[in-house]
Amino acid sequence: MCHLVFRRLAIVDLSEAGHQPMVSHDEGSVLVFNGEVYNFRELRVELEREGRVFRSGTDTEVVLEGLQTWGRGFLGRLNGMFGLAWYDRRARTVLLARDHAGIKPLYWRRDPAGGGVAFSSQLNCLVTVPWGGGAEVDAEVLEVYLRWHHVPPALGLLRNTGQVAPGGWIEVGPGGAWREGRWWSLPDEAPESDLHGEEALEGLGAVLDRAVRRQRIADVPLGVYLSGGVDSPLVTAVARRQTDGGLRAFTIGNPGWGQDEGAMAAAYAARLDVTHRLTEIRGEDALAVLGEVREASYEPLGDFSIVPTLLVSRLARTEVTVVLSGDGGDELFFGYERPWSLLRHAGDWRWPGWVRRCLYGAGKIGLLGRRSGSLLAPSPGAYYSGVNSRLSEAWLRRLAPDLRGGLKGFDLYAEPATRGIRDLAHFSRRAEYYGQMQRCLKKVDMASMHNSLEVRVPLLDREVVELSLRLDPMECLRGGERKAPLRDLLAREVGEELISRRKMGFSVPLAGWLRGPWKGVVEDTLFGGKLMPSGMFDVRELRTLWNEHLEGRADHKWTLWTLLSLQWWAQRWLGAPSR
Repeated sequence: MCHLVFRRLAIVDLSEAGHQPMVSHDEGSVLVFNGEVYNFRELRVELEREGRVFRSGTDTEVVLEGLQTWGRGFLGRLNGMFGLAWYDRRARTVLLARDHAGIKPLYWRRDPAGGGVAFSSQLNCLVTVPWGGGAEVDAEVLEVYLRWHHVPPALGLLRNTGQVAPGGWIEVGPGGAWREGRWWSLPDEAPESDLHGEEALEGLGAVLDRAVRRQRIADVPLGVYLSGGVDSPLVTAVARRQTDGGLRAFTIGNPGWGQDEGAMAAAYAARLDVTHRLTEIRGEDALAVLGEVREASYEPLGDFSIVPTLLVSRLARTEVTVVLSGDGGDELFFGYERPWSLLRHAGDWRWPGWVRRCLYGAGKIGLLGRRSGSLLAPSPGAYYSGVNSRLSEAWLRRLAPDLRGGLKGFDLYAEPATRGIRDLAHFSRRAEYYGQMQRCLKKVDMASMHNSLEVRVPLLDREVVELSLRLDPMECLRGGERKAPLRDLLAREVGEELISRRKMGFSVPLAGWLRGPWKGVVEDTLFGGKLMPSGMFDVRELRTLWNEHLEGRADHKWTLWTLLSLQWWAQRWLGAPSR
């Protein structure tokens, strides 16, 4: 027996013909499909040649008939973002699959007795399932969450749960038979860099133009997110060039804060001639958003930039149903400090740790040239693990002394066997793509879906991703600029003088807000009742950590937000006691 339920946000073909669950023309299979496939029109032409008949203009029906015609192999032909469940009535199998980048979520929960599987685009929907048994937190996955502030694919915070991996599939058959695999992934080994210079720039510009054109297809109003950086202004510039006018752009500003992007975004908007909507946020205003954070967070997420993301999503939804964002540019084109720190002295990784430490120390006193602090880590993998965790090993043991060593066999930052610059660069890209980026995408999905808004990401279009692998990483890091090809393309659109040289990120001044307007929320949530999981956290040590933050002796905002998010989620969905 298979039960499929779906709530639709209609984007293409708004008629009832697009409603789901959707049954195939021959009634042999059924599909529920969350997301968009951007090359559905070309695929539809091929299917019509195969004799398939269509009753709607949706991409959903194309996916359904494609799976009916070609089976699981059809996944490799899709360019889009999706989480889907396809039920083959004749074979009595359910296929779960997720897009190549993990843009759209897909969770599952198995009956430990082998009696069934439940699946959903939100983890909270799986807390209660037909076979019962309650929802118990997996302590090993909890440690992963505390270290890296989110639960990476393919793990699940609750026992017997997990996520379909980006580019992954799971097939469940009669009697609980279980098979899984990948239909797409970043290559394990570093690919050849065969695009350089002007050829690389022209190629990237062409695929980005096609990606934006594909992702602008909608039967509802469409706009763009606009920051003061590089990625979303570039997407905005390409989209504006493809339209006759009236493109709407949305920005959240933080007046008086060093990372406020409002003024830069306004300058981009003026240069590109787009209609700009800017809303400013302060700590007192953001306090009212915390209720939305609790409602939107279908699993705990230690990324406090969900606050401005919720606000900009709410702003955009007042005028449009779809927005384009610039997510993915930093991960694919080496936009963060992390890869630059790892790669700028890549040759030094051939030396033992004591030699690297000596080289670093010599650089500090003016000898042999300054070295990157990344060289102090035991290995590239340890470096990435460390910089992506704002919770030290010592504090983890103090806060949760019963946690012991994390998830065996799971290493989010497994490093290459060799350490040449190409291997290290590819390791860095994989680490960003399957690590940090998954947290960012989850945040955007939570905030946008809470506001019934669809966010599309042209820089994660499959064609863009696959071309990025052919670019020379050191050209992306030219002169220490980082993601140089994207900057060069943006300069062609707005002029070099307008582009900011400082990486800011989409964030809020959380450390100060926690000490000020949000202090009472922290006290009520972390010290007003029992914490979940029961008996896991040492409240006295937590009080010490909180006092350090309150007094300004340390900045524990990441840890505090990670714990707050966990408790809010438990109170909302697991029935954990609150004050």
